[in-house]
This record gives sequence, C-alpha cells and structure tokens, in this order.
Amino acid sequence: MLFYVGWKAREGHGPEEGDKSLELFTRWKPPQALQMNGMWARADGGGFCICEASSAEVVFEACAPWADVLLDYDIIPIVEVEKAVELLKKAIAFRKG
Repeated sequence: MLFYVGWKAREGHGPEEGDKSLELFTRWKPPQALQMNGMWARADGGGFCICEASSAEVVFEACAPWADVLLDYDIIPIVEVEKAVELLKKAIAFRKG
C-alpha cells in the first residue's frame, strides 16, 4: 500500500526542536518493512515522502520518533492515478445502476 506522509514542525517550536529533529533524522533508519520511494523537503519548512508498506502500523513505527513531541503529520493512503480512474469508473457504473 502506498502512503503520502507529510510533516511540519509543531506550532511554537524553535531552533532547539529543529536541531533535535535533524539529529534524530541523521540516526534514523526506516523499518525494514517500509520502502521509501522518495523524500522531499519543502521550501517553507517540513517535508514529505511517498512510501510503501503492508500496514499502517509500519508507517506509524517509522514516524514514532517525532510524532509525540516534534512534528505534526498528514498520513494518507494513496493509489496510482491509473488505478484511481479504473475505480472511479467502477463507482460511476454502480451509481448508474
């Protein structure tokens, strides 16, 4: 399953929290069950990645070092657009009866 994982620093965090986040990141390794397809930094702060995992628990484990105190996350399951179009056509056919 593909996931979009976006993050931003928590409101009110200053340089110390930023330093801690960066220090944790330099030591962090993704869980073995998580495949990173790409990771990007945002020019306005924060960043996002596209990753693949068999469960939400794997993504939770990857984000846990920062989740409770340093970063706010948006974690969204995603599908490739070709598959989304296929599924939307199926939904339209269902609605039409």
